[in-house]
Amino acid sequence: MNRKYFSGLRVSFLILILLFLYIPWFFSSLILFPKTNCSKDHHVFCDTPSEIGITYETINIKTEDGVNLESWYIPSSSKKGIVLVHGHGGSKNEGLRFARSLNQAGFHLVLLSLRRNANQPASMGYHERKDVKSAVDFLLKEKQMDSVGVFGFSMGAATSILAMEEDIRIKAGIFSSGYASAVDVLSEAAKRDYGIPYYPLLPIVVNLINLRGNMKLETILPEEKIGNISPRPIFILHCDKDDYVDAKHADRLFSKANQPKQKWIPSCNKHELIWNFHKEEAESRTVEFFLKNL
Repeated sequence: MNRKYFSGLRVSFLILILLFLYIPWFFSSLILFPKTNCSKDHHVFCDTPSEIGITYETINIKTEDGVNLESWYIPSSSKKGIVLVHGHGGSKNEGLRFARSLNQAGFHLVLLSLRRNANQPASMGYHERKDVKSAVDFLLKEKQMDSVGVFGFSMGAATSILAMEEDIRIKAGIFSSGYASAVDVLSEAAKRDYGIPYYPLLPIVVNLINLRGNMKLETILPEEKIGNISPRPIFILHCDKDDYVDAKHADRLFSKANQPKQKWIPSCNKHELIWNFHKEEAESRTVEFFLKNL
């Protein structure tokens, strides 16, 4: 009887270890250390800007905390520049879909490689905002631009909101498929993809992310920062049936933003594929926004 009892206790203890140690460690690793990848179906262009016939330069941008970001610089004819900011698990090629039209419209471009591609943990925007501000430094100080905007995709959109709120040098921003709250979007993904409710595991995951990534995930709240960007103009893009970051995040962001602001929620059912579904209109709307506001 005692042997069966203690055997059952051991099994229960192992299950608890699995639930409260291994699983949170696994999920925190997915967030902090995603594998970077490029899918032709998603990103379309997985090579360099030469793939779309654009002359470019490979540059190294050094952040205030000493991270070297190997990025691409695409020159043009004006004195206006845009930093394109990729998403979680992505790389600098993610901005290539919009690069040709923006560059032909006269904008210098930095296709920024965020710190995960320099073997640093991803942080859902917490540390990446420093990457964006360093790219802005490059355009304003080294390339002597008169004005600079940002164009972020998914996590890059959230990061760009945080950076723009802190850095008044950024004159205009487009935020595509971004989230209103990092904790909310992660808890929604855990429930949708793995059937895991917020309690009891997600608070442990959040604490592990904070500890391992030297960050505070719960403070990544673009919806609480976007209102401070005004009177600089912003433009929110989002698929109406986004299958990863629900379109309600766009609604939350837009409701908290102050004028001047605009929103475009076209019909598409995949995360961050607005260009893929609506290429011509996506290019014309984004070019028009930056021509007007930079």
